[in-house]
Amino acid sequence: MPKKKDNVVRPFAYTKDTLIMDLLHRYAKRSEIGIATHGKTMVEATKPVAEWIEDAQEEAWDKIVYLEKLKRILSNLNIK
Repeated sequence: MPKKKDNVVRPFAYTKDTLIMDLLHRYAKRSEIGIATHGKTMVEATKPVAEWIEDAQEEAWDKIVYLEKLKRILSNLNIK
């Protein structure tokens, strides 16, 4: 049975894998925060295609920076 945490109900998917359930919960919670922040869902969001592309590129660049930081931390700890 799906659990309810932080006012986010997870009826959309269920798996016995708790890692996946935790990720789905975080995804749903992030969506609720976005809706509260921007006042609309992604379905309702509108902007020029070029802005969507720019947003996606910025998100990708952030991921690369985070991954590089983690690589350096692991390297400094001699973890391969």
